[in-house]
Amino acid sequence: MKIIDETGAVVENPDLTLGYLVDDTEEVTHPAVEGVEEQWHWETVTEYPNGGKDVQKIVDRPGVKAQEEWVEQVPVQRYIRYTAEELAAQEEERKKAEARKKLPETVAALQEENKMLRQCLLEMSEIVYA
Repeated sequence: MKIIDETGAVVENPDLTLGYLVDDTEEVTHPAVEGVEEQWHWETVTEYPNGGKDVQKIVDRPGVKAQEEWVEQVPVQRYIRYTAEELAAQEEERKKAEARKKLPETVAALQEENKMLRQCLLEMSEIVYA
């Protein structure tokens, strides 16, 4: 299937990190065709002594049927580039997803630090009130 960009230019290998593909159709107009009769002649293949002949029909130019102009809808894919705002939003979402992925590690580290601080506070209160 042909892939085209917003300007109608063909795109061979679209970068899907910078844009996306949308199914679409493109109109292709086929011109009218004038009809042409077949041109042919007989060619002798074999001649016999009694005057008989074997002949073969040889087509010099094949005939073409007349056809009116017609429009065909051809399936294509359109490559739509992301805007700068969309790319920035994707980057922000990627960073948020990365932060969510690290969240359990962060929570565990904070809980461990909280335990240490409580222990320090306990020890300091024992020293102060002792």
